[in-house]
Amino acid sequence: MIKPRTTFVLYIIVLILVYLFLPWKGIFFTLLTVLFLAHLVYCSVNICSQAYIKTFCKRDTQEKKIAITFDDGPDSEITPKVLEILDEFAVKATFFCIGNQIERNRDILKALDSKGHLIGNHSYSHEFWFDLYPANKMQEDIKKTNGLIFETIGKKTKLFRPPYGVTNPSLKKAIKDLGFNTIGWSIRSLDTVSKTEKTIQRIKKKLSPGDMILFHDNREQIILILKEFIDYTKSEGYEIVPLDELLNIQAYE
Repeated sequence: MIKPRTTFVLYIIVLILVYLFLPWKGIFFTLLTVLFLAHLVYCSVNICSQAYIKTFCKRDTQEKKIAITFDDGPDSEITPKVLEILDEFAVKATFFCIGNQIERNRDILKALDSKGHLIGNHSYSHEFWFDLYPANKMQEDIKKTNGLIFETIGKKTKLFRPPYGVTNPSLKKAIKDLGFNTIGWSIRSLDTVSKTEKTIQRIKKKLSPGDMILFHDNREQIILILKEFIDYTKSEGYEIVPLDELLNIQAYE
């Protein structure tokens, strides 16, 4: 992936060459500008682009080991049901939690931790415009969630997943000194927008060793999806392992 800074330098060089040597300068200028902006957008919305922040998205391995992660909880109704399924299959997962959800469901967060699941930071507000915040406001938001996690389970998480998977220079600055392992995914289940069977088929088609799958523990359909998914992975010889084990990183300070 070409870094945005490198793209900008190349953009300026090509722009100069266009101005000096080519006719139809306006057309070329417009085309180059559109391509440049499109590249910046792609770098931001593709969490695995590595353009702004080093992000863990998949382990390069031939071992049939994978990890599952959940975003946007803890939810008062769905997360306990997810926990029951994980207990039934003796599977450990990682839950990237929103701070304002933690405030409402501290007992559920404690239950997740006591069962051996990992807890990550998924911002406090998860607002739609989070990625447009200035760096200082982002940092305050993220720190607030870290404080809530520590108050609730007594652990300082090193796992962070940006809201919507969007990265940019402001976020890079915000988390620079926080010591996070930034976590993405290799398979986005789309369990929030697709029908259950379509979601399951999508994951089965894409699954490979070292994958990290993104689910959400605030959607009713995850119950059926999760059961069938775990059954399928076991039938195919996959082992679902904790995220820190898969990536060989620290989950907590």
